[in-house]
Amino acid sequence: MRPGEYIDRITQYVTEHRWWVATINWAKTHSLPGFGRIPIYNLVLFINRETQDDAIVTRANSMAFSYFLAIFPSIIVMFTLLAYTPLYENFDVVLNDSINRVMPGKAGEMLFKTVQDVATRQRSGLLSFGFLLAIWFASNGMLSMMDGFEKDHHVTFRKRSAMEKRLIAIQLTFLIGLVLVGAVIFVILGNTILSFVFEYVKVDLLTKIAVFFFRWIVVILLFYAGFSTIYRYGAATRRRIPFFNPGSMLATFLSILISWGFSFYVDNFGSYNKLYGSIGTLIVLMVWMQLNCMILLIGFEVNAGIAVLRDLRSMEKEAKEKAAQK
Repeated sequence: MRPGEYIDRITQYVTEHRWWVATINWAKTHSLPGFGRIPIYNLVLFINRETQDDAIVTRANSMAFSYFLAIFPSIIVMFTLLAYTPLYENFDVVLNDSINRVMPGKAGEMLFKTVQDVATRQRSGLLSFGFLLAIWFASNGMLSMMDGFEKDHHVTFRKRSAMEKRLIAIQLTFLIGLVLVGAVIFVILGNTILSFVFEYVKVDLLTKIAVFFFRWIVVILLFYAGFSTIYRYGAATRRRIPFFNPGSMLATFLSILISWGFSFYVDNFGSYNKLYGSIGTLIVLMVWMQLNCMILLIGFEVNAGIAVLRDLRSMEKEAKEKAAQK
């Protein structure tokens, strides 16, 4: 028997199994909170069709490349600004430790020296040039993302001019930048405050566990705020996507899960540094960004599916009412 016949038999067995049939029938008549009473089955079919027609992998690759170009100018701007702010007195130690975790060996030492040189010297010229580069490349990344968010469903989505898209991309860049800055400040100040408290105050194990979970809750909320901001203002929908939406919840969960899983794989099974040397870190970064861009698009497809199916249902309802009046 050929391999294709095995696959056909397995597929037929699964699709005809009573559990599968019962699940499909349940999904056709049930919805989830936030779905606007759209059946789960209809939404899954819409997402499957849209991801195939719109080539979600190609869109994710394009977005990842654009964001990758924006990383290094953004790093220059961030660390140049740190030279003007006494946020953390032991910043060099924390920075060196963080870089060595990501890029150990000589490559990490070279990167640390470069970043330390930028972070400890006040250079207005570098700040202005790096700032302009960061804004340009980051807004290009946002434009690529907004192109990936475009749909042909004219009832739900509208067309934007090139100027409008560029302005929105720049605004989104600043909004997401504020979220990232807030996350960095939270980590730095959080470590400082916790170190001070734990040094002078006796804290039991239960309190330390509670603080640990509280910090993770804040991280999750920052992830969610970033996704919701992108979906709400990046998508050209006629009705803005609500801040609390299923797509952001799914994207937040998948992003954290993928980050953990990808880190575990790189730490235990990956051999990028052995094969490619210091450039292996860039490969790891690109793969991680590509996965997260795909997650961003999946979350958007969930929100888009809910919006499109909701509007189509409203149109059908209006058509039936007009037909009944005649």
